[in-house]
Amino acid sequence: MLAPVLAPPLALLLAACGGGGSSGTSAKTSIDPPPSPEPPGELPAFPFTEHLDQARVTSGGVRFRELFTIGDELFETRFNALDGVGALRLPDGTALPGRFSRVPPGGGRFTGPNGQACAACHDTPFGTSAGDASANVAQDPAGAGQPPFNQRNTTSLFGAGLLQRLAEEMTEDLLALRDQAAAQAALGGPAVAVALVTKGVSFGSIAAVRDAGGDVTFDASGVEGVSPDLVVRPFGWKGNVASLRDFVRGAALNELGMEADELVAKDSLGRSDPDGDDVEGELSVGDITAITVYVAAQETPTTVARRASAGRSAPPGEEFAAASRRGEEVFSRIGCAGCHVPELRLEDPVFEEPTSRAGGSYLDGDIDPAVTLLDPSRPFRFDLARQGDFPRPEPHPEGGLRVRLFGDLKRHRMGSELSDAQETPVSVGTGEQLEVDGVPQTVVVSELLTAELWGAGSTGPWLHDGRAGSLEEAALLHGTDDPPPEGDPDRSEAQEERDAFAALSAREKEDLVTFLKSLILFEAAEE
Repeated sequence: MLAPVLAPPLALLLAACGGGGSSGTSAKTSIDPPPSPEPPGELPAFPFTEHLDQARVTSGGVRFRELFTIGDELFETRFNALDGVGALRLPDGTALPGRFSRVPPGGGRFTGPNGQACAACHDTPFGTSAGDASANVAQDPAGAGQPPFNQRNTTSLFGAGLLQRLAEEMTEDLLALRDQAAAQAALGGPAVAVALVTKGVSFGSIAAVRDAGGDVTFDASGVEGVSPDLVVRPFGWKGNVASLRDFVRGAALNELGMEADELVAKDSLGRSDPDGDDVEGELSVGDITAITVYVAAQETPTTVARRASAGRSAPPGEEFAAASRRGEEVFSRIGCAGCHVPELRLEDPVFEEPTSRAGGSYLDGDIDPAVTLLDPSRPFRFDLARQGDFPRPEPHPEGGLRVRLFGDLKRHRMGSELSDAQETPVSVGTGEQLEVDGVPQTVVVSELLTAELWGAGSTGPWLHDGRAGSLEEAALLHGTDDPPPEGDPDRSEAQEERDAFAALSAREKEDLVTFLKSLILFEAAEE
């Protein structure tokens, strides 16, 4: 709960920060808006006279408030053809029949483009949150252009910076455990196995063994819920994207057709306009940094009770409060909290962009700092505990922050009910597909990242493809009435919890749903 002493200055801080995709912030930027033409004519929608130069960010010439505001404006902008929105050819050069496509055309495009603004999809119940069913898109990881495609509902971006920081710390722990096993194995003797546990979440085990030549190799067959490289990837419904920067520029490209300069520089054919729309320089390195920091600084989902304690609403009625308390007990008793872990501790709340943490696992190593000035030795830093939108996480009594995400940042096999049509590639920091021992890594069709339940009471439909029209239906889709036997790969890991939910009384189900509805997204920026 927020301490009462924090409530009085809340409005002032909100006014200073803006919030959740609201472009009504009063903060100023050093980049001027474009002048209104006389007479009016067609102009790009880009909201500034120039793109943000990353050199200004790296040199410290842009403070958090300004960078956040620039990212906010870019997130809200409804780009048009003069900005380069959409795509007119595939990556291989094949011409496309139109600028936008809800159904992937195949030939190399992962999806779309299918929108003109980030906020066009991340808009329900307000900016930077999830989207309703009309925002669903089709994904074609195979690039063949043939159904069946994977269906995706928009994800909420709230708490995104916290998720990356948690993932970075968890990855650091997992890599350290692997290094410990390697160090012990290097001494010789039998294989050394270590349990991969970080922040109370188990990712199975890994074994290290020294061969006859003295080299240490790893057996990752016991690794669970994470790729063999042990990098925790907190973004995407499949947990296949590691960094917010990769998520942002990938969404800009795939969903909007807005090409980031740093991705154009990687074009295998050396083209300056890979999507063929006759527009170059659509999003600069600095633009992507601004959007990344803006998304990272989004508010933390909260609870009805915490919102009331901050003076933002009336306290919940006693009937609602009592049902929510009972529902939380049921949630834990039937095992839901085993994967939807109520709270993880974040030790260091400082977000870096770019970051070399976790051995560079969240860094695009293809980007040359000498050229782009996106330099991990001089990252843009801000404190998630003190900067960004409200609400912010509560301090942890042992230091750091209490992140009440109701998730574990781990992938789980969810059975045939929730399976995709196609496997999803796992990306590394460069945006390319992860390969381990020459084998391209994917997330299998039945595997999904545990969805964070913070904010579940403000969204809907639910699940990765929006198929659940109610929270009760979402819970029941975690398994089937006639499940495969234990050990079958098509059996949901949540089958027992699903069955326990199905066996609850009507009152207990209602209480549990009430508890979930108390976990809300809360934008207070419209002050």
